[in-house]
Amino acid sequence: MIDLILLAILFALVFYWWDARRCHEIVVQHCQRECEKSELQLLDSTVSRQRLWLRRNENGQVEFCRFYVFEFCGDNESRYQGYVVLLGRRIAETSMEAWRLPRD
Repeated sequence: MIDLILLAILFALVFYWWDARRCHEIVVQHCQRECEKSELQLLDSTVSRQRLWLRRNENGQVEFCRFYVFEFCGDNESRYQGYVVLLGRRIAETSMEAWRLPRD
């Protein structure tokens, strides 16, 4: 019986790790698209999960809700911050700090 419990715990940990990696990839791709639309540069190594909690989706089902922050630059001098909220594997919210474009 204890073997089954340990196996279930191991399976849950592997599944969580795999799901967390996939969600991180989704957020990085989303941030890259948002930065490209605004002609900004995403600083890839700055995308990181800050919080994780459970939240109900629009159907009333409980899903993981993840809060990621990232940094980007528009003028190669200043860094700005944004965030993405991921509910399950769907983007629920995105926000990017106001930035200044360089003057010609």
